[in-house]
This record gives sequence, C-alpha cells and structure tokens, in this order.
Amino acid sequence: MGAKSTPLAIKVAIYERLLSGQMSREIGRSYLLSQPTVLKYANDAVDELRRISDVEASPVLLGFLSRKLKMQCFQYPDDEEVRALMAPILQPYLVLADSINFAGRESADQPLSTRVSRSTEDEFLQIVSSLAEGHRPGLTSSALLRELVEDYVAQQRTNRSTIAVASPQATQAAPTPLPSLDTEALLADVLDAVRLQLEHHGLKPIKSN
Repeated sequence: MGAKSTPLAIKVAIYERLLSGQMSREIGRSYLLSQPTVLKYANDAVDELRRISDVEASPVLLGFLSRKLKMQCFQYPDDEEVRALMAPILQPYLVLADSINFAGRESADQPLSTRVSRSTEDEFLQIVSSLAEGHRPGLTSSALLRELVEDYVAQQRTNRSTIAVASPQATQAAPTPLPSLDTEALLADVLDAVRLQLEHHGLKPIKSN
C-alpha cells in the first residue's frame, strides 16, 4: 500500500514553525519526520501559498515567498508588515493542522532519532556529511541507512545459506527463524564500518560532545 500524502495544513504548520524560529530538528521530533523532510514540506508549503490569489495580489508577499526558505526565516520575526499580511493566510491552515493527529500515524519516514540515542544519531549524521562532501556527493542519511541495512540482511542471508550447505542435517532441521534486528547493535556495527571507510579515504568525522 502506498504512503498517504501529507496534508497541506501540516506542511503549512511546519513552515510556520520554521518562520517562528523553531529548529528543523525540533519540529522533526514533534512530527516524527526527518530533518530533510521537514525542510521539503516547508518548501512545498511555500509553493502552494504562492498560488493563493491574495498572495498573488500582494507584491510584498510575493517578494517574501520568492526568497529562499532560510532568508524568509531570518526576515520574518522582524518584519511586521509581512507578519501582518501572512497571519490571515496561515491561520486557516494552522487551525486545521491542530485537528490532525499527524504524529500518531504509522510512517516509514520516522527518523533515526526516534529509534536510537541522540549521540548515535549525531555521529551517524556526521559520518553521512563527511561521505557526502567526499566520494559520495548527494548522499543522505536515509539512503545510507537503507543501503547498510540491505547489505546487512544480504550478508545474513549468505551466512545462513553457507551454514545450510555445510551441514548434512540442514534439510532435516526445522527452519531457523530470522533473528530480531537489534537496531542499536546494528548501528554500532554500521558506524564502525563506515568509520573505517572514512579513514581509508582520509576522512575523519568530528566526535560529538
């Protein structure tokens, strides 16, 4: 079954939180979204808001919404005119967003931060950043994590096949259930493996405090 699309009201609410000064990571924790997804949804909201007739009729709002998201977040808190014009446009979406239990949904986008410790998440993101700036340009944390989990599962499958071929009683034994995946242990192994790869390429991630 495909993932349900995210309501525009939620995207606008995320955008409004960014404008109000909340950090994207904090917003991600509230909505159980990854940091890149928070920024994507905010930009989606901007694209939709620019199509509203009241916005199209306002040179001030069109100019504001044409800026990069980061610049909007810098300008918004101190720009009384923009805030006054944006308030009635954002308000209906914010009211609707309050009625949606978006964080209670089941989603494949639940971030790494909801499953591992903060220090593990920070170190993993530093490793991803080092790889993305080196020989893996454009690499994201989701892509690397998916790649590593797929490699891990393939390795376990190979190990089970090797054991089955080596044991003459393998065909008579009851099939061994797949062991449950220990996310913390897996990520610890993954971090060690990636760290070795970084050192091999002359890169060394900064240790988190």
